[in-house]
Amino acid sequence: MLPSRSRLTSWAPDDLHSTGAAVISSGQSLQSVVGRLSANLTAMPEARSWGGRAHDAAEAMFERAHADARRFADCTAAIGQILHDGADSLGPARRALLDKADEIDLGELYVTEQWVVLIRPAALSAEKVAALLEQAASEQAIVNELLNAVGDADDTTAEKLCAAMEPLGAGEPMLNGLGGLLLPGAGKPDDEVPNPREPLGLLQQSMLRGEDMATTVRDTKEEIVNGDEFRKTLVMQDGSKHVVWEYGSEDYPTVSQMHYDPEGEVVSSAMSWTTIDGVRKTEIEWPDGTIFTATETPDGVRTAGFTLADGRHGVLPPDNPFFTGPVPTVVGGALTGLDAHVGRGGRLPMVSMDAAESVGKGAKFGGPAVGILSTIYSMAAAETPYERCVNGFAGGFKVVGEVGGAAGGGAAGLMIPNPAVQAVAVPTLAVGGSLLVGEGMESLGTKVGEMFCR
Repeated sequence: MLPSRSRLTSWAPDDLHSTGAAVISSGQSLQSVVGRLSANLTAMPEARSWGGRAHDAAEAMFERAHADARRFADCTAAIGQILHDGADSLGPARRALLDKADEIDLGELYVTEQWVVLIRPAALSAEKVAALLEQAASEQAIVNELLNAVGDADDTTAEKLCAAMEPLGAGEPMLNGLGGLLLPGAGKPDDEVPNPREPLGLLQQSMLRGEDMATTVRDTKEEIVNGDEFRKTLVMQDGSKHVVWEYGSEDYPTVSQMHYDPEGEVVSSAMSWTTIDGVRKTEIEWPDGTIFTATETPDGVRTAGFTLADGRHGVLPPDNPFFTGPVPTVVGGALTGLDAHVGRGGRLPMVSMDAAESVGKGAKFGGPAVGILSTIYSMAAAETPYERCVNGFAGGFKVVGEVGGAAGGGAAGLMIPNPAVQAVAVPTLAVGGSLLVGEGMESLGTKVGEMFCR
């Protein structure tokens, strides 16, 4: 098994030395006790203390017991030695990996719970990010090698233990059918982290790194344009940008947020404004033509819906969390730039310049589209939340920092919209982030909208 960083920290392989010694001692003690009983019975006729057919039957029985005790002692000796050897192999492998992670943590990179090497949030130039990304790839290769060594030591010890215990009738349990129900967790545990020996594992690591870089601000720029319009640009580690711009009259301003990918292509645009009649509006548009529109009248009537590029239109049901619960200002640790919670008596969630102004270098920022769509989709995904959430939100942040040479090419071959690939990083941002290059973030609005436009 490949353990998470916290689990590996909690392991104490040196304890296997004392455990192995105790197992060996127990087997030897049993063999010694049964052996003495058998020897004493054998000596009884000579001492004229007991003889005859009953004695002979008892003597034969204890001879069989002694033979079984010897086999048991042999098994416990083998098990004890395996535990001892396991400590000798797992202990150094564990220490080497933890020490390497601690060493990386001292610098401008850090190692996550999943053993992914990331760039620390900070004010950074593009050149510095590129250099750190190259360093992260190099360090990731070392971490992967050390992680594999830990997994090999753990798996080898476990496999040898199962083989050594088979003569005692204690091999791997039958996990099919009723056995699996009665013995939950008795089978081989799954890896807790991406497996770097597999192309999918390398892809998982790359996506986690790309996801983090796409939501970490490396630089900010504030400026006044067109005389009196405040504009703030957030530059992310991966080169993508969020541009938040407030314009219009002081009484009825419009706040716009444009999200650009590293190549400068529009990912999404969001804007909020209040009309002269007091109607609040929020609109999100994607390059494929999908538009999400939400309104709130002065008397508190709220409506929202999607219009797809092909003309289909769908309206959110009244019980959608967008209307009934808090729209998050933070998703997966990243600020969304939204200013209100309907469920707390607030108004329609709107793009907020105040929220954007609070975002500094090294902060996390995902944008309002992430916050709003994650809330909307939580309702649509309720029937099968994991699979439908994955399918709905796969498709946005760039895969960067491929590690492993040729294995990186293998990982690239997996960059297709299928659930097995899409599923890998969902727990990191729950339903918030966009995870996989392919159709691109521009398809996210369509995928969510289609849930309401059938």
